[in-house]
Amino acid sequence: MSIYDSILQIPLFKGLSIESFNKIIEKYKFEFISYNNGESIINAGDVCDCLKFIISGNVRSEYINEKVKIKLFETITTPNNIASNCLMGNNNYSVSVYACCDNTGVLVIDKQDFISIMQEHRVVLLNYLIDLSRKSQTPFEAYNQIASDNIRAKFAFWVLYFTSYNSSEIVIKAKLRDIYMFFGVQRSLFNSMLDELKGLGIIDFSSKEICILDRNLLRLYYRQNCEG
Repeated sequence: MSIYDSILQIPLFKGLSIESFNKIIEKYKFEFISYNNGESIINAGDVCDCLKFIISGNVRSEYINEKVKIKLFETITTPNNIASNCLMGNNNYSVSVYACCDNTGVLVIDKQDFISIMQEHRVVLLNYLIDLSRKSQTPFEAYNQIASDNIRAKFAFWVLYFTSYNSSEIVIKAKLRDIYMFFGVQRSLFNSMLDELKGLGIIDFSSKEICILDRNLLRLYYRQNCEG
């Protein structure tokens, strides 16, 4: 797949005609940056004043909650956008670290240019609103799950909410004691839930980490057993 084709496959540009895309390229500045394996693209606390898209390679995201000693990792594959939900609003700071896990190509578009693109091309605006809606439409659901005694719902929702839609290699690094205390449940109930998910091929776990083997299976599990 060429770089041109990869850009057209980015979720925010899906549905955009080739003619419209060519006009965007002619009018606005697209900056291409190459990163080596291990280099950071975005650090936690960085101001998000531009939009960044992965057009080749893969990026490893790391979210750390120091207070409860939990680290959440995921791999975001190309083509995709990163930290797009941090672009607008007053608190436009990244909460995660994004680093390359191989040689990676990133497309950068200035925030003001992207706003102009959305104003001129309705499909880009709709794609961006859909991207934001995956997060913003969940507060009521989150409230219900937090208030619920259903640890399966709490755990599955937490993982799905804090990871990207098509991410892989999701790992939660923490002592199991810290995790079940974080979710406010008894150890026996939490371990029972982990055993159930492992038996279904959704996760694997040890005393220090939980690996999500298939995010799509976890999402299906949540819909079938936890919603409603």
